[in-house]
Amino acid sequence: PCMICGAHPHQHDNLCASCLIDIPWSKSACSRCAEFIETIGLDGDHVCVNCLKEPPPYTKTVCAFDYLVPINGLVNQFKHQRNLAAGRLLTACLSQTVCAQITQGKITIPQLILPVPLHKRRLRQRGFNQAQFIATGISHSLNLAINTSLCHRVAYQAAQQGQTRQQRLEQMEGIFNIRQTEVDQRINSIAIVDDVMTTGATVQALSTALINAWDGPLDIQVWCIARAQPPNAWLEW
Repeated sequence: PCMICGAHPHQHDNLCASCLIDIPWSKSACSRCAEFIETIGLDGDHVCVNCLKEPPPYTKTVCAFDYLVPINGLVNQFKHQRNLAAGRLLTACLSQTVCAQITQGKITIPQLILPVPLHKRRLRQRGFNQAQFIATGISHSLNLAINTSLCHRVAYQAAQQGQTRQQRLEQMEGIFNIRQTEVDQRINSIAIVDDVMTTGATVQALSTALINAWDGPLDIQVWCIARAQPPNAWLEW
């Protein structure tokens, strides 16, 4: 059955045609950080005021969804209950979104995709790295190279829920270590893959660590299942 409404028959990846339309696909978003912005009457890519004032170290963010019902429930089932069927569904939707962006010329195809690593303690607790699961699926569907040993997380963190962006940024300082033996200087474009982007602190810290490890320019994209939006975004919309 469809994983959202339970209807039969479903399409591929346990999602029916109606739910495929109704789920909260990301739209009207900043091309750089994927935060909601008002884009009525505008054409092309749009960049929010925050990214214009203080550009992040990554150049593009591709999100399949806004982090709303029922996507948040599917992510939690996948991440915390190890519901791999939910993970396959979400991964397929992200692959579809990435393919569409490539076809439309909005993003370029990266040479490498890199899942956000978990600390070994968190990995033992959870039993798997959800970002690696997603990245592996995308690697297979888009025929892209993946590296799961380039970077590791050097410190364990408490859950970040409820923290401000500044608190998250401070907590993420120095959290990632790049293995120089895995660095290939011939690579100049990487897509970081994660499940949910909240404030962007995690991908900002990882992007900075990667750029510092490269001798030449490095273009970094962020690909994630969902983007958590500011509380007032839906009031504007």
